[in-house]
Amino acid sequence: MRDPLCRIVAWSAGTAAVLVLLGFAVIFGLSEWRMRRAYEAPLVPLHAARPADPVAGEHWARLVGCLSGCHGDEGEGGREHIEGIVTHTAPTLSDVLPSYSDAELARLIRYGVKRDGRSAIGMTSYTFWPLGDREIADIVARLRQLPATPPLPRRLDLTLRGRVALVTGEWKVSAAQVDRTIPRWGELPRRTPFERGRYLASVICSECHGLDFRGIALEGAPSLVVVAAYDPGQFRTLIRENRAIGGRRIDPMGWTPGVGFSDEEIGDLYAFLRESIGAASQ
Repeated sequence: MRDPLCRIVAWSAGTAAVLVLLGFAVIFGLSEWRMRRAYEAPLVPLHAARPADPVAGEHWARLVGCLSGCHGDEGEGGREHIEGIVTHTAPTLSDVLPSYSDAELARLIRYGVKRDGRSAIGMTSYTFWPLGDREIADIVARLRQLPATPPLPRRLDLTLRGRVALVTGEWKVSAAQVDRTIPRWGELPRRTPFERGRYLASVICSECHGLDFRGIALEGAPSLVVVAAYDPGQFRTLIRENRAIGGRRIDPMGWTPGVGFSDEEIGDLYAFLRESIGAASQ
């Protein structure tokens, strides 16, 4: 009796082990395919209404995080991390930019698609999609002025949970995150505070708070319905000094005081968020 039982137990254990290994292989294979597959994206020259302005580009590069953000304070490169998912290098810009044309950079910024057709990893192109040609041209002009810096060693550490998230769609590579149906607000009129604020929020706030500004559960980012609790002065203090109501500091917003938001930009953001998000919660 024991021998047949032992054989059954051994066979069951062996089968389970094979299934586990097969599962790991499927997860690894599909996640690698998602990272290595090619994405279609048009290569279109920029058509700005005026010559590129590196001074304006400095401000926009800090607003969207090319500087004072993912790539370090001055484009020297940085480390990005999503807890339990991935740790990766945001490359040194002076090392990457010379190999890209302006059109290729625009495609990378908007679509998350690199020169070889593969997706960037960890680049928030879904927030850059709405950028107008003028702002991209200004940003590129400024970034091309960056002095040569020794490149930061490249790194991509994807956890098993990260691979599972890639397979299930909980987390995506940059090109797969871009919603190409969203209007490109930077090419549409920006005459009112709401219109200007919508543009700013779409390329600034959406990185942490999602394209609908309702939060990103994977990264623990809250909904911007909290704006309903702020009056204009409190909101200005939040952006200028990173001090929330009650004096609390918000670590992910530590970059905002150094960007140099203008009074108009802060007012426009407040107008849009109150009307479209905050007021909806009341």
